[in-house]
Parts: sequence; C-alpha cells; structure tokens
Amino acid sequence: MKREKKLTKRERKALEGGTAKQQGAPHIHCVHCGRHINQDEFTKSPIGANFIKCAHGTRYACCTGCIPGARARLDEHDRTGNAVKIAPVWH
Repeated sequence: MKREKKLTKRERKALEGGTAKQQGAPHIHCVHCGRHINQDEFTKSPIGANFIKCAHGTRYACCTGCIPGARARLDEHDRTGNAVKIAPVWH
C-alpha cells in the first residue's frame, strides 16, 4: 500500500497564509527601550515614534523620547561596525 502524499513545509505555509511578516502585520519595537510600537504612532498627532537610520541606511524604530539614546546606539554601531545593541523587547 502506498503512503498518502504529505504537503511540504512551504506548501503548508502557503495554505495557512504565511507568517505575520508576510501577511503585512508589522511588529515593531523601540531599539532603545524595547517598547512595542503600533503602526499608527508614526502618523497620528502627536507623533509617538520615529524611524532613524544608521550610516549604512538601515532604518530602526524608536519612541520619540528615546531618540537621543537610540541615536547613541546607532553611532556606536557606525563607529565600531558591530551589530546594533537592541534593547530587550516588552509589551
């Protein structure tokens, strides 16, 4: 008797709709404090979050109040070439 054909992992993901990132549901955290940032915080008034770029052009999200600390982390990354030290995430 032949075994029934199984779906591959790629085929199962395609049927389920993929991961959250593929579905367009961004999950963003502040690079400095690790707080969860909702997408509307970048656009509604007053602005609660912002994107900042390192010298290489990679964008990192941060809270409006954390911009100086996040900028210091990115400056260290630019100066040393090491990975950005991202704060532990929390919700």
